[in-house]
Amino acid sequence: MQAESETQESVARPLPEDTLWVRFAFVDHAGIPKCKAVHRDGFKGRARAGVGLAKGVLALDPSGALHPESGLSPVGECRLVPDLSTLTALPFARGQAMVSCDMTEPDASTPWEGCPRSALKRVLARLAERGYRSLASYETEFYVWDADGPLDRTPYAGSYALTPAADFVAELAQTLEEMGIRPEQCHAEVGQGNLELSVGEDEALVAADKRVMVLEAIRGVAYRMELQTTMAPKPYLEGAGNGHHLHVSLYEREIPVLFDTSGALSGPGSGFVAGILEHLPAVMAFTAPSPNSYQRLAPGMWASAYAAYGLDNREAAVRLASPVAGRESATANVEIKPVDVTSNPYLALTAVLAAGMDGMDRGLDPGEPTMVDPATLSEEERASQGIRPLPASPDEALDALEKDDALLEALGKPLVRTHVAVARAQAAIARELPPEEVAATAAMLY
Repeated sequence: MQAESETQESVARPLPEDTLWVRFAFVDHAGIPKCKAVHRDGFKGRARAGVGLAKGVLALDPSGALHPESGLSPVGECRLVPDLSTLTALPFARGQAMVSCDMTEPDASTPWEGCPRSALKRVLARLAERGYRSLASYETEFYVWDADGPLDRTPYAGSYALTPAADFVAELAQTLEEMGIRPEQCHAEVGQGNLELSVGEDEALVAADKRVMVLEAIRGVAYRMELQTTMAPKPYLEGAGNGHHLHVSLYEREIPVLFDTSGALSGPGSGFVAGILEHLPAVMAFTAPSPNSYQRLAPGMWASAYAAYGLDNREAAVRLASPVAGRESATANVEIKPVDVTSNPYLALTAVLAAGMDGMDRGLDPGEPTMVDPATLSEEERASQGIRPLPASPDEALDALEKDDALLEALGKPLVRTHVAVARAQAAIARELPPEEVAATAAMLY
């Protein structure tokens, strides 16, 4: 462990001299970034020994209630051990930095079976055993407004939207660059004051770490500029939702393998997509785990309501993103659309990769791509093409997860038990509330 820590220190980003606190960060099962902050004077020691955390914290729902059926209780301790390669200053929070953490047993070296980040590392190790590595990136959609209301009221991709938002998007881009994150694209989304930010792809674990930091940056920059923001899946029942689409590609060493040189799915790519489609109802227990998730996932909302795939079909749950001409095999990727910010990024990516890997191992075939909006097909047409409706509630997705042996094995039954308990508790609370209150609560939390 000491040698590993020394190696991490050698690649850690330098901290400004004015750093006072370092957030030891993790993400819970409701997708909420959390941390314990360590003062700079104790940082070096804590970087090796970690910071204590009650294991039961991972069984808390957003209200703070702990659920015994999760398998966790107030008894038991894990350690937050930082991955120093992720250490970065937070330009929007004076005197603060952040570092992503693994959760270990009290010895600060043995991975705890309930750690979401460690689950992703395990599935990436299994992928590496097969000779593959994964790159990933997230798109983040969010609303932003000031005291007078939404920053703009333009339609989708309206150019003027970036004029009232100019100071915000400039500050956000500069902040992300200072944090070592590459902003790539930004445009107005469908809702009023609704923006989308895309960042560059990274190795899968790095992408999940950076996804957490992107969310912190959006909120932090908005706060510093006295703006309000929400990334909730469906903050307004009558308005557009916020997606958090996940893009994934696979490489064999430096060679992309999901697509052949013509841009069509390769053999491994076919298995990967077919595996995601087969396991998608269970995968959604992680990618769309909240009641508010299913207020967004409806036909006609460009959010996907059917287990189908297609080339640039934005109503299909799995989109084959069109490649750059001349670089087809290197730039094409798979986009998973039923993903939102209530997901834990480590668990969402773990579930997607485990599902895809199972499809590759079994040589599954996804069939022909769907090149129309699945909602426009009759039930008979969808059935004949193998297009299934996706879960309509968290409980349906959780039921599928509890029957999915491949995902249970990949994530580990103890971790899944905790996730199911937290998600079912949220769903039970939401059933007793008016839909408007479910949306408003999510808008506040996320």
